[in-house]
Amino acid sequence: MSQSNIIILEASKYVNDLFDRKSTIAALYHNFDHTLDVVASVKEIAKAMDIHHDKTEVIVIAAWFHDTGYLFSPVDHEERSVKIATEFLRKEGYSAAKIKEVAGCIRATKVPQRPKNLIQKVMADADLLSLGKKDSIEKGELLRTEVENLSGKTMSEKEWIKQSIKFFQGHHYHTTYAIIYYSENREKNLRILQQRLNKLESKKQKTIADKPKKIKPKKK
Repeated sequence: MSQSNIIILEASKYVNDLFDRKSTIAALYHNFDHTLDVVASVKEIAKAMDIHHDKTEVIVIAAWFHDTGYLFSPVDHEERSVKIATEFLRKEGYSAAKIKEVAGCIRATKVPQRPKNLIQKVMADADLLSLGKKDSIEKGELLRTEVENLSGKTMSEKEWIKQSIKFFQGHHYHTTYAIIYYSENREKNLRILQQRLNKLESKKQKTIADKPKKIKPKKK
């Protein structure tokens, strides 16, 4: 087994164990399954973009660690993830230059995304590639429940859809591959959300229109 495969394997084991120990029922979206999806998306994009294997190694490691900080708090979890990854990689004897690249890739997932180079663009797109997939809205409901669980506040369907639309509208892919193969379906998902919002608002207007008007008694 190559050194590259060894460090990736060790990273996956470490993160898997961390999720087993720290994960909670509240985290329905930012869980180990999401991490697995992002790792797979990184590999998909990196292969399609013909990224060198040394750089692919860096992005894959970043993908494994990118949400580990979320296990402790959703607030500024990217920086916490960087710290967790850095501590692990230093113990493994990973080079300082590559650790810096891993940190940059993790930080590139912070919304609004501002990736500065190609590997950061791959990581940023991989984290939100789900926006351009068929099950995007379904997975969004998991995120909604997670947000409610963590905040202790219930969100109305209309409020959640409005937030989702705003998020979709503020997002764009960065790599040529994601733009070509996922942007169209991302726009389709956005249209579905807009249609659902229109339907809710039309229903509300109809309910208001159907309400019987109060008739004031005539003064004698």
